[in-house]
Amino acid sequence: MSRWSPVPGLCSAATTPTRLQHLRSRSTMSTKDGKDGKDAEALPPSYFHVDSSIVADEKKEAPVTSHGTEVPATAALEAVLAECKPSMFSAGMLKLWAIMSIGYLVSTMNGFDSSLMGAINAMKPYQESFGLTGAGSTTGIVFITYNLGQIASFPFCGMLADGWGRRWCIFIGCVIVLIGTAVQGTATTLNQFIGGRFVLGFGVSIASAAAPAYTVELAHPAYRGFMAGMYNNLWWMGNILAGWTTYGTNRNLTDAWAWKIPTILQAALPAVVMVLILFFPETPRWLIAQDRTEEALEILAKYHGDGDRNHPVVQLEYREIVEQANLYTTDNRWWNFRELVHTRPARYRLYMVIGMAFFGQWSGNNVVSYFMPEMVKQAGITDSSTQLLINAINPIFAMFAAILGAYMLDRIGRRSMMLYSLGACFVFYVLLTAFTANANIAGMSYGVIVAIYLFNIAFAWGFTPLQTLYSVECLETRTRAKGSGANFLFLNIAMVINTYGISEGMEKIGWKLYIVYCVWILVEMVLIYFFAVETAGKTLEEISEIFEAENPRKESLKKRNVAIGRSDTKDTQV
Repeated sequence: MSRWSPVPGLCSAATTPTRLQHLRSRSTMSTKDGKDGKDAEALPPSYFHVDSSIVADEKKEAPVTSHGTEVPATAALEAVLAECKPSMFSAGMLKLWAIMSIGYLVSTMNGFDSSLMGAINAMKPYQESFGLTGAGSTTGIVFITYNLGQIASFPFCGMLADGWGRRWCIFIGCVIVLIGTAVQGTATTLNQFIGGRFVLGFGVSIASAAAPAYTVELAHPAYRGFMAGMYNNLWWMGNILAGWTTYGTNRNLTDAWAWKIPTILQAALPAVVMVLILFFPETPRWLIAQDRTEEALEILAKYHGDGDRNHPVVQLEYREIVEQANLYTTDNRWWNFRELVHTRPARYRLYMVIGMAFFGQWSGNNVVSYFMPEMVKQAGITDSSTQLLINAINPIFAMFAAILGAYMLDRIGRRSMMLYSLGACFVFYVLLTAFTANANIAGMSYGVIVAIYLFNIAFAWGFTPLQTLYSVECLETRTRAKGSGANFLFLNIAMVINTYGISEGMEKIGWKLYIVYCVWILVEMVLIYFFAVETAGKTLEEISEIFEAENPRKESLKKRNVAIGRSDTKDTQV
């Protein structure tokens, strides 16, 4: 089985200008040569037309021929990266990491709120301030108001992210978050607190609609899985900060400031993002969509090519993005959401988005995130300080697991990560159910804690890096902002149903609620196995082509092997 080998010395100083120029000029994707020397049909944007003479083994005296081989963009990129792959922590990559870290901080907002609400919900001062008990329908309403705000923001996400750009969308979202935090943190009545949560959720969703696209579109293609997967991992950073803040205020304060201080601190990281984001570059894909190609090329060169516009990686990326942008002849109207469903490939993409939205919330993780103190209480641990300490330690393990998962994404693949993760989650949820059901037996409460920790580690390893990354990868550049907004729409619909149901279920049926999640996790595994598309190891533009196939899942699992010096290619199922 022959493979397309990278050109020796492609990125070295010794590379001859003619040879390197030939590669750059022949990597054009728009047409392929016909037998008569004229342009034949257009190639899809995931393919490059590469002359066989420039990918032949230099040790052989192969004649230069005029015919070429059409190779997938991924194969072309892999060949170039084999010679030009930068160190993950080179000077240029460190600059890119610094820029992307601002995008990552957007993810801390949801993580902070998740831990914050679970923690203050167990505090006596909070319960006394608003006449709550820690469970029941009113508590459920307080929790889901945040999600209702996120749902309400959906129509505005595409308008801001596509019309004004990823950066401005993030900036505006952070401004709204600061307003919501101020209303919530100074609340003296339950209605004011609920109103603040609605505004807060609205702003978080606006920022979160653009931030995943910002990180995915800026990530270097050599490390897209790791760099973009790290976005959602910072969810745990927010979770940790809120967990330890609430633990400290609960131990040292006995009045309303015990819950007000961590609530007000919820504005800290959004404020950092708001101040810095406009000083950072816009994404090349958005700029090209706005016909600002020179700016886009400059950014690609600066962060993916060490300042060299003619760097092979930069040229391959740039031409592929431009070619896909040229496929569309109609304006991308912010209010036109029909693009998400108007064709079979578009609907399949949306199915992937909806699936990740629900799987990311209905796998039992929401019970742990929002109601862990209550779960520990049901296991027999009633001291609030102990509950909050357990709640604060939990996300530390999860964050390390999530970082490891992001690092392994491109090695294991997206589908396998999800299946392995859910398999482990199922085992640990069964243990959690069994231990909680027998909590009256001495020592079982420790089993509950261990099962919760192990479940969270397993879920964080496989799903935390993928919850936003996978959906964004499946979407086209043209619909990425709207699709990200749709992702948060369905995610929050899932959370509203889930969170309100959990609150009622915890109060009425206790540990038996966990059985529902054990069954549902198995359903998720079946659906992922038969329908989920593999996106690892492919360019964003090539992923778009996969959804055009009759069976996208099968198409995504094919490994394309490119022949050297011949015009044939072979597809093999893997």
